Amino acid sequence: MRILYIGNTSTYACYKKGLNPSHWLYGAVEMEKDGHEVVWEEERSKWNNDWKLLRKYRPDRVFIPNLNLHAHIVLLLLKAVGLCRIPVYAYLHHEPKVKEGWKRWIYAMLLSGCDHLFFLSERTRRHTVEAGLVTTDRSSVPGWGADESFFAGIAVRDGGCFVSTGKENRDFDILIDAFRRTGAPLKIITSRGHAGTDYADLPTQCAAVKNIEVVLTENSGEVYPLMLKAMAEAKALVCPLRKDKLNYCVGLSTITDAEGLGKPLIITRNPYHEPKRMKPFCQVDTVEDWCEAIRKLQEDSSPTTPRLAYSMQRAYARMKEKMSLNE
Repeated sequence: MRILYIGNTSTYACYKKGLNPSHWLYGAVEMEKDGHEVVWEEERSKWNNDWKLLRKYRPDRVFIPNLNLHAHIVLLLLKAVGLCRIPVYAYLHHEPKVKEGWKRWIYAMLLSGCDHLFFLSERTRRHTVEAGLVTTDRSSVPGWGADESFFAGIAVRDGGCFVSTGKENRDFDILIDAFRRTGAPLKIITSRGHAGTDYADLPTQCAAVKNIEVVLTENSGEVYPLMLKAMAEAKALVCPLRKDKLNYCVGLSTITDAEGLGKPLIITRNPYHEPKRMKPFCQVDTVEDWCEAIRKLQEDSSPTTPRLAYSMQRAYARMKEKMSLNE
């Protein structure tokens, strides 16, 4: 079966080099390994990009790993009105903000152009269904998780240092405060900026805190091996999230890294994370919670580590059924 992937092709290039795990491609690698022909094409904002790709490749399925309604408006409109019969499947990472009025109607019509929508969080899916934007029978949460084969080849050890590697809506102020108070060693690896947030002053902010090291990187998938090495040698991973940005499952990539590496994790409590999945980890709210969790992990010689209950391979098995890839 020919599957047209429309997304970020540089991520696939990094995967082919062995730099990144397959879950960054949301199941498309597993489709390829399953014997399907995957055509890797870049998502573009041009209105006719999808139409040109459909005419060029004549795919049996279209798969979009991160649905941007504006980038795929023509494809979704054609599907919604019945002028395109090629099945379209996509991951919707965020619930649409528009929940009423004529804009809600437009969003609902566009989303109806997808034969099935996959979600990263049950809470996001439920809110989208309750808003009337998608139906229950055409949406699901496969349980996106770590690439089992990739992480099976990573050697891990406890090097004694806590490691933060995220960049999306991170609350570094509370993290720095907690590690200043506890004196525990912390390594922050993040980009110089992300989505309008500037992290360039972090080295200056931490200059007087001797137990904190800051490494600023380029915003590129090429730097993941640097982060992976630090995480594999960490005592635990830490994920501080901005309280005013907890309106989606931000932090899930770090959770997946912790699961893949079998590392303890301290993370800001986020209602979009599944309670069952978060059970092995320490969820915190205040700086006092952070300090207590850090001290507890320092004193614990055999901390609880997560079992790999969520993986891309298991998620793909669920996606495969919804996408009718067994035919």
